[in-house]
Amino acid sequence: MGLPRLPEPFHRVYSPPEAPKVKARRSGVAGVVFAVCAAVALVAVGIFAFGRGGARPRSASTAAHPPLQPRTTAPQESAQPLTFATIPNACAVLPASAVRRFVPTDSPHVDKMGAETASVCKYSLSEGRRYRAVQVDARAFLPKYMHGQATGMTVWSYEAQWKQAVKDLTPDTHSLRRIGGLGDAAFERYWIDRDVHVAVGEATVRYRNVVLRMQYTEEQPSASGRAASERRCLSSAIAAARAGLPAFH
Repeated sequence: MGLPRLPEPFHRVYSPPEAPKVKARRSGVAGVVFAVCAAVALVAVGIFAFGRGGARPRSASTAAHPPLQPRTTAPQESAQPLTFATIPNACAVLPASAVRRFVPTDSPHVDKMGAETASVCKYSLSEGRRYRAVQVDARAFLPKYMHGQATGMTVWSYEAQWKQAVKDLTPDTHSLRRIGGLGDAAFERYWIDRDVHVAVGEATVRYRNVVLRMQYTEEQPSASGRAASERRCLSSAIAAARAGLPAFH
């Protein structure tokens, strides 16, 4: 008898760790950067590109400012808030009947611009000294770019607009206050733009991962007609916001 045969040698299989998926991570970061840049760019261009009624009040003396409501802390979002995967173009937000109510003509002049995450649409009518316009500014932070941060970034964008409105206060800004019962959060403001002789009422609304801003504009009122103009412009801006929100349901 010979010696028993030794068992076959055991070769350990070595599996190196998988390399991190750099390309996928970079793609996600690129999507976030693209979405933020697009929204910020549309904010800037939407403010300055539409002329009458779209201009921001100029910074000036704040001696005549009305008292503002104290700032409130934004409500905490739920762990998995509902978000929109897409949003309609701004020109598809208001029904035609609502446009005619604010701009009484069957063929208003239309200015529009936009991208996937932000767009602006302005309807206007000018007849002599009579001027009417309604401007829709819709923007969103979409989950495919923001992932779980979509709603948080929307809150940040809305609060940034509130801070900018406070910063832009002038003696011709007669109202600036937060309001309830509209979307998840909202504020309104009214001002006179003496450069182009118009009065503007604005309602800015945050709803899920969307910030919707409506501006209603008419000719500058006389001193005695300012209170009536303020009521009319603010109620029209809020009514436009209520008419536009169903487009996001």
